[in-house]
Amino acid sequence: MADTRSKPLSDGEIGELDRILGAIPDERDPLDVDMMDGFLVGILLQPDLVPPSAWLPLIFDAEGHDAASSGDADAAQERRAGELIMRRYNELAACIAAREPFDPIVFELEDEGGELVAGKDGIVALAPWAAGFTNALNAFPSLREAAERDEDLAATMIGILRHLPPDPDASAETREAFDREQEDIDRDVPLADLDDALDELMACVFAIAEITRPNRPVMRETPKVGRNDPCPCGSGRKYKVCHGRDVH
Repeated sequence: MADTRSKPLSDGEIGELDRILGAIPDERDPLDVDMMDGFLVGILLQPDLVPPSAWLPLIFDAEGHDAASSGDADAAQERRAGELIMRRYNELAACIAAREPFDPIVFELEDEGGELVAGKDGIVALAPWAAGFTNALNAFPSLREAAERDEDLAATMIGILRHLPPDPDASAETREAFDREQEDIDRDVPLADLDDALDELMACVFAIAEITRPNRPVMRETPKVGRNDPCPCGSGRKYKVCHGRDVH
């Protein structure tokens, strides 16, 4: 039987997951499916592996309660959601490890007439994804702490955090500083539309992965032996007709 644990979610399954998460009571403060996607990437970019037992409950409940054992009538639905979430996690993990682009779960905005919002105004659709990413930084601070020590990492993370909306509860001084920072970012790395922003987001994800999860080449324990070199066993014969016979 084929292993489906990393099988990409279909549009229908993303919709199913969105409905399950949307049905969880607001007081538990669950993540929406697009926030969940950013959260998973934030987990996968941590310098150290974070086990699912630590992060999965936070998707269903901000306090991390175990819904499956809480007696909720919808526990079965949440178990189904857990299966879908783990498939998305495995898919994202494989893409990030291989540095292969993936499609973030982002819902494009529509205007009052039902038309998709075009141009720079459409980039706001990335706000929930960036918020989910930030949730991962807050819950598991290793990545944020690494950025405090590494200027390159901090600069790269701005490419994702730039999509966060301003805090409505922030002071006027803090909001002015936020606006100035956004202006600086927009000047240094201008974005024309949502597609442009998604390309830049992907580049930032992989740039962070290169710092926190570098792909290390396989190291040989012994030097490579050429086919015509003497066999290391000391027989006096060439490697290709001795211990290298089965290799070559």
